[in-house]
Formats: sequence, C-alpha cells, structure tokens
Amino acid sequence: MVAPVNRLAKAAPATGRASAARAAWMTPAAVAKATGGEIVARGPAAGGVELDSRRDCGGRLFVALRGQRHDAHDHLAEAVRQGAVGLVVDRPAADLPALDRVVPGCAPFVVRVADTGKALLDLAAEHRRRMRAKVVGVTGSCGKTSTKEWLGAVLAAAMPTVRSPGSYNNQVGVPLTLFAIQPDTRAAVVEIGTNAPGEIAQLTAVVRPDIAIVTCVAAAHLQGLGSIAGVAKEKSALPAGLPDDGLCILNGDDPNCRAMAAATKAEVQFFRVGGASAGGPADWFATDVRFHALGTTFLLQGKRPVTLARTGTHSVYNALAVIAAASRLGVAEEVILAALASAPPASRRLEPKVAGGVTVFDDTYNMNPQSAAAALQALAGLAPGGRRIVVFGEMRELGDDGPALHRQVGAEVARTRQDLLVVLGDGAAPIADGALAGGMPAAGVHRVPDQDAALALLRGVVRPGDRVLCKASNGVRLDRLVDRLVADLGGQPAAGEASPA
Repeated sequence: MVAPVNRLAKAAPATGRASAARAAWMTPAAVAKATGGEIVARGPAAGGVELDSRRDCGGRLFVALRGQRHDAHDHLAEAVRQGAVGLVVDRPAADLPALDRVVPGCAPFVVRVADTGKALLDLAAEHRRRMRAKVVGVTGSCGKTSTKEWLGAVLAAAMPTVRSPGSYNNQVGVPLTLFAIQPDTRAAVVEIGTNAPGEIAQLTAVVRPDIAIVTCVAAAHLQGLGSIAGVAKEKSALPAGLPDDGLCILNGDDPNCRAMAAATKAEVQFFRVGGASAGGPADWFATDVRFHALGTTFLLQGKRPVTLARTGTHSVYNALAVIAAASRLGVAEEVILAALASAPPASRRLEPKVAGGVTVFDDTYNMNPQSAAAALQALAGLAPGGRRIVVFGEMRELGDDGPALHRQVGAEVARTRQDLLVVLGDGAAPIADGALAGGMPAAGVHRVPDQDAALALLRGVVRPGDRVLCKASNGVRLDRLVDRLVADLGGQPAAGEASPA
C-alpha cells in the first residue's frame, strides 16, 4: 500500500531542462546496456527522453524514431540545436551528420541500436525499474481513457501522480508516460491500448503494473484481433503480467472480464452495477443508480451516496474501478468521492458543449458497438426536455462483422427511442437500416453523404433545448463537424457543464 503524502499535492509530467536535472541516469553506458546498443560517441548523461526535434530537448536523450512518413534521423542536427545531449540512432555512424559542429563545444553522445522503436521500449522499461512509484495499468474496449483520467485526478489529490496524457496508449505513448515518472512520484496511471495481437503483452512487460484494471471487452479492433474472443485474449495479457502481490480489478458484469481471473496469480477484485450477488460476487458494487440534472448518483456498496458529474451507467462502472484502485493505494474514501464528483470529462468523450440553447455531446474520439450503446443509454436517460438527435458516422476496424454491427447500433437507436437519426457516409449506412428495421419512423432517419450535408441538415432542424449526440470512429473526424456546429450555434462549451463522459 502507498500512504498518501499530501492530499493537496499534485504532480504533472515534468518537461524541459527542469526534469532533465531530476533523474539523469541515462549515461552512454547505461543507455547502451539497456538497449543492447553500441556507443558511437560519449558525453554527459541525459535526464529525460524527447522524440520531437521541434520541442525543447534541453538535457535530454533524443530517440530517432522511424515512421511511415517521417524519419527522425533527418532531424538530428535540429535536436542538438534544441539542446539534446544524447542521441539514439539506428543508422551507421558514417551516415550521421557532423554533430560536433552543430553547437560548438556541445557534441552529444550517440548510441547506435538495431531498432530505435524497440530501444524506446527498452529505455522505458529500465526507467520504470529505477522508479519506486506504484503503477496502475488500464485497458479495455471502452472506458479506459475516462477511467485513467478519473483515477489520475483522484490519486493526484492525495500524492504526487502522473498519468498518460490524452490517449498515449501505444508503443510510443506508453514509454513517454513512464519517462514522466520521477523519484518523488508515488503513483502512475498508464493507459494500455491495442489493435493487433501481442501489443498488450509487449507493453505490459515494459510497464510492469502493480495494479491492473480491465474495463470491458467489446467488438473493437476486430480487423486486427479477429473476434470478441480475440479481444478478450489480448486484454487478458494485462492481468497475466501482474506480480503475485498485485491487484487485478475486473468488470464482474462482463463474462469475458470475469474469466480473466484465471489468467493471473494476483489478488482479484470484481466491480458490478446492481448489487453484490446479482449475477456473481462483487467486491465493489453500485445500487440505486439514478440519472438527473447534475449527472448520476448511486449508492456505493448499497450504502454511501456517490455523485458523478456525468450521466450514464458506464460512468458508474468507471467510477467503481477507480474507487477499487485508489483504495488499494491508500487514498481515503472521502478524498476519492470528492475528487470523482469534480472530475472533468475526458476530451471528446461525451463532452457537453452548449451553444444557442443546444447541448452538443461531443463523443467523437472513437466508436464501437458497446460505446455507442452506452452513449445512447446516457442520452435516453436525460431528463425530459428538447429532442434527442443522434449523428453517427462509421465504426472502423470491425472486419467482416462491420455491416451487422452497424445494423445492431441502428436497432439500439430505435430501442432507446431517439427522436432523430443522422447517418453520415456509406460506411455507416447500415445504422439507418437497423433503425428502420427496429421501428424508428422513416421521417426521423436521415442519410447524408458527408459532413457538409450533415451540417446543412442540422442547421435546419436543431432548435433550443435539443440534445445532439455526435459519435464515430476517430478516423471519420466527426470532431470537425462538432466544432463547426458549435460555432454556427454561436457558443463555446460551457465550463463545469454536467457530462455523461
């Protein structure tokens, strides 16, 4: 257990030269040992890692990653000009620029490796090994970013904490989160994502979590993972990577999550909505869930009232996972619940934006069938008022099951009795088919080819009091439609507005 240091203390990822002075273990020898690399040139130790030569690299180690469109090896001189004191490269020394001439008297050390992407993971693993912070890994098909954000806010109210910024949940984002951990950090919350088999196992080996949270298993990234069973197998790699004295926190209402208890030797705790015995045992449970103007309330363990500033049963699940993890780390219950009550919504996850008397729920970060159903349920649970308008774009990476899963979402639109459905693009067309087959009146279903057409339609039908839900896979960039709609309505997101994120 980690005892809280100061309930008011907060710690964000350190940046620039200040952080470089705090944990400067990255000598040429240490970097070469951690990565299996070769020292090409020696120099002083680095105190952090940077990947972008356009940013302040002062006192840091610049790792030259290769991407599909860019190769950071082409910007080594710029990194040195920005203050980098070390470089990790995979080009032969003869192919490197004359780095000793970039900034006279400030030649960086250079370590050559076989693969800079793997080297980044190796360095992050070594940094994690050297730090004493307790680490919580969070994964799941839905809700992992909101859970990570809430847990980070709760822990930061009690101890120096870092958490993944945005959705830094891949082979680049996870290392950057780990590098933010400093000697005085007491807790870190790391989001771990995937879209191909083996990724979670690889990242878990780097993160070495003390606590694991799996929010749910749903039809997401099926193109890479093949099936729900494939998703469950991939997610189970996080519990499997826990130490024997760790804690595994699982959604007890999700059979695929519950089955993951067999994948770990760590202690397992389940969270559920509906009571401790309704459908299986639960260590943490919520009863009497109610939606209202301020968001959602429920009774924790059937006794203690909890208020969330967001609407939706999925938010209750996220909160229970947070309570379980924070309690394990020694945070007092009153601190946990107070922080949850004031936790801000994650960006573009059912984020409310009020303009011209219309509330636009921006849920454009991503979409899969389960997250779509949760958003529709949240919208349906709002107090009576204006109309409920749904704007859906395509769900991607669903493989051969895509059309059927889109129709399933359309049926859910009809079942939750939304007033108007706008379906954008050919890929999302089966949503309209599913809504009509589910009994939604044809006059309430609109198919449009693109965002311009969707915006023109909404301009003509939206009126004060309406609630508009916008959701699609991230690649659809439906966030652009939201921004244009909010601007046209003449307003900005309302500060402190209750949100079903």
